[in-house]
Amino acid sequence: MTNNGKILLAGPWVGEFGWELFCWQGYIRKLSRIYDRTIVIGRPNNEFLYKDFCDEYIPFDPESFITDAWKCKNCKLPNSIIKSTIHDDYISGNFDIGMRYTKNGVIDTKNLFFNSQEFIKYETEKEIPNNFNGEGYDVIFHCRNKITGSDRNWSFEQWCELKKLLGDNIKVACMGNDEAFLVPNTDDIRNISNEDLLSIMNKTKIVVGQSSGPLHFASLCGVKHIVWSTEYNRVRYERDWNPLKTEVIFYSEGGWNPKTVKIKDLILKNL
Repeated sequence: MTNNGKILLAGPWVGEFGWELFCWQGYIRKLSRIYDRTIVIGRPNNEFLYKDFCDEYIPFDPESFITDAWKCKNCKLPNSIIKSTIHDDYISGNFDIGMRYTKNGVIDTKNLFFNSQEFIKYETEKEIPNNFNGEGYDVIFHCRNKITGSDRNWSFEQWCELKKLLGDNIKVACMGNDEAFLVPNTDDIRNISNEDLLSIMNKTKIVVGQSSGPLHFASLCGVKHIVWSTEYNRVRYERDWNPLKTEVIFYSEGGWNPKTVKIKDLILKNL
């Protein structure tokens, strides 16, 4: 408590992007309603996720993931804040906030945290940057190429084959970070800000890729998406992490490595 009223200090969030979307930002938005002022600490590129309710955003870029998310040693906090008013229980075990697990390892969607979240559809009036297609794209690929969980990646050749199967009349872009593949004859929208990506997604027909953070982002942008993974993830995409009921085509035949022709067929069917 300060002279400015009750302050909520949340963060830093240092976990994966998908978990931030569905197990953190919605919870902080809901919690912020009972505070006079909300301050969020998080990655520099993710400020846009909180702008509808956050009074101040403090960028924090950790060198690596850390479990103890509330131990922010390098953050320069306002002098007026002596102690965080958010209890440790809210941020301890950052993967457990919005989706906890039972003792048997089953997802528990009935817990207080999971049901104490407030989500919004991310939209922007910002125009698509001039160096990209102003009308958006038919398809955006997220060509996952992470070292962690590399068995989940499609090969570069598979992505190139998919693009070839779709033909030249379908406008395609590739999103993600430096790790993600860039397929020839597609527009490169990797490494752009979330808000710029959102402006493009708002005018895109379908987002395509393996289960990943950017595919979860498509859900909160209200953009139809085709995602593949093992059957285990179906309920997450179709229900648990789909609060806006965004149209999603979940494909589990072949697990993490479906045939390119199958994904091509799904894309053409849903354009």
